[in-house]
Amino acid sequence: MSNRPVTLALGGGGARGVAHLGVIEEVLRAGWSVERVIGISIGSMAGAMFAFDPDIDIVQRRTLDFLLAPQFVQRQRDLFRAQPGKDDVTRGGLFSWYHNVADYLQAHQMLSRAVTRRSLLPGAVLEEVIHHLLPDADIADAQIPLGIAALDLLTGERVVLERGPLRSAVQASASLPGIFPPVEFDGRLLCDLGVLASLPVRIARKYRPRTLLAVDVGSNLKPLRQYATALDVLMRIIDIGEATFRADLRAEADLVIAPSVGNIEWWDFSDSKRLIDVGREAAREVLSAYRPARSLLKRFWSH
Repeated sequence: MSNRPVTLALGGGGARGVAHLGVIEEVLRAGWSVERVIGISIGSMAGAMFAFDPDIDIVQRRTLDFLLAPQFVQRQRDLFRAQPGKDDVTRGGLFSWYHNVADYLQAHQMLSRAVTRRSLLPGAVLEEVIHHLLPDADIADAQIPLGIAALDLLTGERVVLERGPLRSAVQASASLPGIFPPVEFDGRLLCDLGVLASLPVRIARKYRPRTLLAVDVGSNLKPLRQYATALDVLMRIIDIGEATFRADLRAEADLVIAPSVGNIEWWDFSDSKRLIDVGREAAREVLSAYRPARSLLKRFWSH
């Protein structure tokens, strides 16, 4: 039995978060024992799947069977009106999803949704995935202690959910502000914290982990050639701020695994099998090199 307990801090990043499942596989293969999982956004979903079913092989198969099913692939294409994998070097991160959704809305004459409704896309988009991949259970019933991070829009507080309906908690954590509707949960109005801090390192530190391993699946900050509108500038500033803060948070972890998935769009699940493989590769590289010092744990980075 492993004598190397580790707490996993799984970051947000949309479809890129499928790589978490490859990372977890290699963590277990290397002999580590996961004592707690803290997740944000897609990290909360991947973490919850594993926390409720620690057989990572089964979790991976169930995930791929759903994400690569023809029905799911077609719905994704119809929803975003784009072929998976489409990339524009002038757009990146939050700036990218703004343009993709804006193009979608304009094409369907639905721009009024942005000023008359709580979100640009319906919550049912997330609910379908969550209901297929997660059990109808209480967070506290997980086999591995689980914390789901979210942001309370009413108070501005970061919250960590450790009990209550699992599916609602994960939906709240993954509800990108403005894109998906916020979720009412125990008197709070919750949404995705990831647009501000997509790596739950400081939250995980509060549990005093013996070793804290952060998995960063955030987007790359791509250079831009021009700005078209004031809204473009505001979105770009948010993008830069999140990337800068994420770099600071990485420095506070004992171990960091950062799979090379930053160029994948947040909505593009078309290459999910490859995302798991990339997670495995990044984890294998970092964990094979890890040599903890007696007085200070070294931090390793994978790009």
